[in-house]
Amino acid sequence: MLVGFLLVFPLSAPAQDSPQFGLTFGLNVATLEAPGNLGTRQVVAGGVVMQVPVAGPLSVQSQLLLSQKGTLVKSREGGIRYGAGYVGLPVLLRLQLPRLGPVTPYGLAGGFGAVKVFEQQRSGGDFSLPLPDEGISFFRRTDAGVTGGVGGTITFGRDRRFNVVLRYEHGMVDVARPVEEQPYEQAPFPETAKTRTLSIMLRLGI
Repeated sequence: MLVGFLLVFPLSAPAQDSPQFGLTFGLNVATLEAPGNLGTRQVVAGGVVMQVPVAGPLSVQSQLLLSQKGTLVKSREGGIRYGAGYVGLPVLLRLQLPRLGPVTPYGLAGGFGAVKVFEQQRSGGDFSLPLPDEGISFFRRTDAGVTGGVGGTITFGRDRRFNVVLRYEHGMVDVARPVEEQPYEQAPFPETAKTRTLSIMLRLGI
């Protein structure tokens, strides 16, 4: 469903030119909005991008990303790093701004939906609690929210360009699953939580 939406949605826009494709990869600085003593996790993200012009400087940009999210729940011993990987589909409006030398700045705004594909927990610092063998899931299957950011296209050579993008994702749904018995009593996963992710991405192609 995600792949089909990625391919079909931008093509329904009144495009003036053919769709453009690119690859993107970068770093997520992720945490959760939740009660408790929480920290951040630095994890990777990457995927493909498709962009279709709409009118003048405005275009529609769809992305299919494998993005890791999560948080560090702190304790005196160090804490537990709770993480989950999502396949996400951001659909964004892209507004191109006037060119500044070799750089063309632009803004992005839109929303995203995501489906969880894996989950993991790791101990940090001097934390020595054993990880559970029963495969407890702390994150719900889906996530959704709004996103926005700024970027710049740098042109070099003949028709060669790459983008540097700074983007923020604000989760709007509760991603915490109810867990009857927390395996890490000193650093339990929050009962309610919403994702908060800052991404620094490098994009090749468009």
